[in-house]
Amino acid sequence: MSGRTLPARPSLAQLRLQARELHREHRDGGSPAAARVAVHHPHLKGRPPREVLAHPLKLADAQLVLAREYGFESWAALKHRVEIGSRVAKLTPHPRFPEALAALDAGDAVRLRAILAADPSLATARTNLDPPYGYFTAATLLHHVAGNPGRDARLPANVVEIARLLLDAGAEVNASTLGPNGGTTLGLLVTSKQASDAGVTGPLMDLLLDRGATLDLHRPGVLDASLANHAPRAAEKMIELGAKPDLFAAAALGRMELLRAMFDADGRLLARPRRRGRAMRARDAVGLALLYAYVAKRQEAVDFLLEKDGNWNMTGVNNGTAMHRAAWEGDLPMVQRLVALGADIYDRDNPFTSTPLSWAQHNRQQEVFDWMCAHCRIDLHDAAGFGLPEHVEARLREDSSSVDRRIDHWGIPQCTALHWAAWPSVEDAEGRHVHDPAERERLVEMLLAAGADPNAVAGNGMTPLDLALAGGADRVAALLERRGAKRAAEL
Repeated sequence: MSGRTLPARPSLAQLRLQARELHREHRDGGSPAAARVAVHHPHLKGRPPREVLAHPLKLADAQLVLAREYGFESWAALKHRVEIGSRVAKLTPHPRFPEALAALDAGDAVRLRAILAADPSLATARTNLDPPYGYFTAATLLHHVAGNPGRDARLPANVVEIARLLLDAGAEVNASTLGPNGGTTLGLLVTSKQASDAGVTGPLMDLLLDRGATLDLHRPGVLDASLANHAPRAAEKMIELGAKPDLFAAAALGRMELLRAMFDADGRLLARPRRRGRAMRARDAVGLALLYAYVAKRQEAVDFLLEKDGNWNMTGVNNGTAMHRAAWEGDLPMVQRLVALGADIYDRDNPFTSTPLSWAQHNRQQEVFDWMCAHCRIDLHDAAGFGLPEHVEARLREDSSSVDRRIDHWGIPQCTALHWAAWPSVEDAEGRHVHDPAERERLVEMLLAAGADPNAVAGNGMTPLDLALAGGADRVAALLERRGAKRAAEL
């Protein structure tokens, strides 16, 4: 039900062909093409199909739409991802890399030194050469001293000695991994929770810097990545080296004296942090500081900041707002505080385009889910997806035009509530759960009776009937067909 996924080894020629096909389908007036363009083209987003089809579309526009369907910001970024694969494909796995890595993991410096002496090329050899390509693609042995959450291996107690051994053997201190969002060993280290938890961040940073690694301690937000990735000791080490802690660092590190000093006697922020070349709005800065404090479990800072005037819908610490994070954790008191302060319960500004209610449901936080259903106005898409007929009825009474409102919701871009009523199941952390078919039919009937368009084409090119058939909801599919629903290919 989600967007497109690149194959393991994508072909740029095939991607160009897909873009040309989309370009042609738009020119020929295809509704599915219009729906796709309306989701992903920045100048046509949310426009009705007629407007989208009336707007001339260049091949470059079709390439942009395709790139964004695959999760890339631009066609150039998509091309770069394909080129990464081509570059990595030229590398050859070293037959003794697993042996050397096992010695590293075990902290066996004697064994590792012997392996490197027998074959010095191991110092610059690379691993993780198979797709899918992540940030640790084509990592060297030295990169592994920063830790990798994808590996079930703790950093050895003598990891600093291991790193020194690798550097002495010829490892390149500024070599970067080759995958998307890759980095040097120092770049990986400053975002490493494993190294921070193990208490080795500082000594490793000292060693790498002494051997020629570089780190800009004075750019705005230099501490952000460490704090967002649960690596507080990296942030503290950078402060020791000269980085200046700002509002977000004070909140995330729980430095209450510094945090209080950033506000005047009336609770106003004295200096606004700068990000992306400009000063943030004060309310946004306070809200983001709150998110940092909450994620870092700095309760005193959370309580202090919630007394200020903040935008409680800020994102920027990995995924979700503070309410998303609280709902996921099952922190009902925090959810209640945020609701009382006016935080947006409909916020979908996260990679899953889902609400705090959805996060609670997905992580099986039933107390939070039940409280929100009882005390909040659940929106039409969530109500249809989770099978909450009382909320469906209430939202339709309040605004009958909402029946065909299109939004990005979970894995379906620019969909209506009927798309979700037609889908027969719901997923959570424990798997897929099938709804009562009779309840699904009831919801579909309710929406159709309110005027829902049975042939609305979502941004993934699917109608409600397509979704019902894809999910095996035969009774819902039959009901939709009786009401004139068609597959997108038939429109």
